Amino acid sequence: MVAGQARVNALRPDARGRLRTAYMTCAYLGGTAGSWLGVQVWARAGWWGVCTLLALLAALALTRHLTAVPRPRFGLRRAAPGPGSAASGGGVSR
Repeated sequence: MVAGQARVNALRPDARGRLRTAYMTCAYLGGTAGSWLGVQVWARAGWWGVCTLLALLAALALTRHLTAVPRPRFGLRRAAPGPGSAASGGGVSR
């Protein structure tokens, strides 16, 4: 959870609160959905059903991981200098 939040925080420093809220909401919804699904499978098929479900979900996650198109990794972004900043060559020098 800490590693996931660190990655989310590095995306857009100006939107940390919103991104963290979305991340935690999805984490709790995923946990809730997984718990519900596990109980439903347990009631119908017992441990064999739960183990089979876990194996299927793990295979799905591994397949997605191995076939995903690699994305470039970005660190903290720095704001581009504005039109009136000293870095862009304009503005007032001090």
